[in-house]
Amino acid sequence: AQEPDGHEPGLSGQQLAIMELSILDTCGLPDGSILSVRSGPTRRQSPLPCSTPFKLPAGPWPLRIDVLALLGKSLAGASLTKLDADGRCRVPLEARDGRQMSVTLQVFEGKNGVRPNTAPNPNTQKGAEEPDAEGTPTSPVRRRDTEAEARAYLDRHRLHEFMHTLFELLLRERPTDPYSFIAARFREAAQLEVPSLPAALPAIGGVEKPSRSSVSTAPTSSPTVHREEPSPALAAPEGGFHVTVRNMRGWSLARISTEPDVRVSTLKEQLAASLGIPPSSQQLMWWAETMPNDTTLKDHGVPAEGVTVHLVCGTRDPRLRMALSGSSDGGLKLWCLEDGELVRDFGCGGPAAVLAVSVHWESMRAVTGCLDGRLQLWDIDTPSCLRTWSGHAEEVTALDVDWPSMRALSGASDGIVKLWHLNEDGCALTLVGGSALYTLAVNWPEMKACGGLRNGLVRLWNLATGVHLRDINIGTAAAIAAGTAVSAVAIDCMGQRAVSGLEDGHLAYWHFGPQEDTRSGAEASVVAPPKPKVLLAHYRAVRTISARWATTDSRALCGSDDGSLSLWCLDSQTPIARFGRHVGFVWTIYADWARDRALSGAFDGCVKLWDLRTGDCLRTLQGHSRPVRSIAAG
Repeated sequence: AQEPDGHEPGLSGQQLAIMELSILDTCGLPDGSILSVRSGPTRRQSPLPCSTPFKLPAGPWPLRIDVLALLGKSLAGASLTKLDADGRCRVPLEARDGRQMSVTLQVFEGKNGVRPNTAPNPNTQKGAEEPDAEGTPTSPVRRRDTEAEARAYLDRHRLHEFMHTLFELLLRERPTDPYSFIAARFREAAQLEVPSLPAALPAIGGVEKPSRSSVSTAPTSSPTVHREEPSPALAAPEGGFHVTVRNMRGWSLARISTEPDVRVSTLKEQLAASLGIPPSSQQLMWWAETMPNDTTLKDHGVPAEGVTVHLVCGTRDPRLRMALSGSSDGGLKLWCLEDGELVRDFGCGGPAAVLAVSVHWESMRAVTGCLDGRLQLWDIDTPSCLRTWSGHAEEVTALDVDWPSMRALSGASDGIVKLWHLNEDGCALTLVGGSALYTLAVNWPEMKACGGLRNGLVRLWNLATGVHLRDINIGTAAAIAAGTAVSAVAIDCMGQRAVSGLEDGHLAYWHFGPQEDTRSGAEASVVAPPKPKVLLAHYRAVRTISARWATTDSRALCGSDDGSLSLWCLDSQTPIARFGRHVGFVWTIYADWARDRALSGAFDGCVKLWDLRTGDCLRTLQGHSRPVRSIAAG
């Protein structure tokens, strides 16, 4: 509801600063849809086209826009006149798809009868839409800080990983007395938990500086401090800002009085002088958005009366210098992993999402596969698009590039695989996969290629002749036996083995080539491939896999729909590390096994840098407005 005088309902006539948002144009929104706009705690909505402006409370609120579809509506002449003895009324609805729909209402006029349990109490709901002060328990700022503190607490004690591993062991061991088994695991974890001593941190401008050891360098962890506000800073100059710096657990670290045009890099230098954290190891966030070094507080619309920003720290060596990420927004972004800053934004690069990417860092060239079926060759330094191929009818979902010979193999969701010479126009070879491609693996010296298909098959081709060699259905059989389907796959083309991720969260590790018998002499022979090994990696679908193939210690890093990652030893079927969570599906993973580093991109538009030895997050990169679908680093 929206009142014409500009007042919020339920605010007892209290005047708020109101802004008007006029919808000038829309693109791609279906007819009959409803546009819903939320600014802070208040939401307005209107069917398209929107003829009148949306009146919303002004302020530094996050803006959210949703497009809603009309599924049903009440019939003409509907009313609340036919009530039963309890004041109830069933109102039939007209559904767009013809299904039966209705809503049962109970009318309470405050005179007779009893209020139903589902009805809100007007005394407690009064002023619900009123923006609360920052310090009140129901304010958006307070709620955000509380949620951040709760997440940091779980991450600090690694409770997500512990509970996941606990139930995994419970299902694997199936002890006779599960409660004693669980209690023993809790006692073991308690012995490993080392309590930390609290230490107070002064504000910037104080006499003492905190010791270096009292400031945590983990991105999701924080200094162990008393929850008390630091000493007040000097009054801000006219037109200046008060900035309160907190860690992700909600503890206050410092207060700064600064000018609106001061760059974020300058704020980091001030924090470095006080906290001892190098500016390159700092990330400042406001409303969960990263504040780049070359921006100012004014650029972010920070209110002049004061703002609270959060500090994320990471001083460990990233070991990787650059990263290139592609997103569903159609953009490419080049990142510096040493300080987490955006180096170059390629813009949209076209109208399509970037679903696959391969980079040759020595020549600073990249090949991308797009949602509209195009392949593009980029000069990352310039940046400019050097060449475009429009060879696929549907989105490019898999890509393998041999940079020394400048050849690429691409696969699309329509099951078509194409071989390209990157220095030439046109397609050199077209192959038929029969199902959407999850991944491609190529043995370029022997010109043999393997494609992991959505139907679970692995298909082999000879790229020199274009001949389809054979199909392997071992992964499909493992999925059917579990009553599920294949959701991801990684293939070792030379070693003739693969690991399939299933929709129920399992991993299936299997071989599709004959195995040599290690016995010597006359007893030596060729034996059949071993049976698939199946392990429970996640409780939701495994969406992406990166594998390191070895003789006895093959490993798989997988990302799941639950937003988490896990690292497994495939031969022993044991977990090596578990990783903190993204918000939403993990769509893509890049692993540098030699440097023990990995990057992941997810539905939340974030790119995270991980330490494969410990599972710690070293950097979080924010800049994409849509899910990150492809990533490469070097």
